[in-house]
Amino acid sequence: MYRIETTPQFDDDLRRLDRTIAARIIERAEWLAEHPDTIRVPLKHMPRDLRGLHRDRVGDYRILLWVNHQEQVLTLYGVAHRRAVYRRLR
Repeated sequence: MYRIETTPQFDDDLRRLDRTIAARIIERAEWLAEHPDTIRVPLKHMPRDLRGLHRDRVGDYRILLWVNHQEQVLTLYGVAHRRAVYRRLR
């Protein structure tokens, strides 16, 4: 199982969500930590400081994360509604 780390951005995003959605996000992150092989291709055309960023879908929300297979760490970068998440990355 991979260790889960969060960024301050992810913590802020999670606090703003409804409790039921936040619980689903946390549950999915824990599942991903147990099954890191399901995280495949990083997002394309990302700014240099966000290279290697992946996304995972939870309903209408997207979890943005990095995976470090060598250190077995899952770093949660942020979470937002699907219509707003990609605008924030530009």
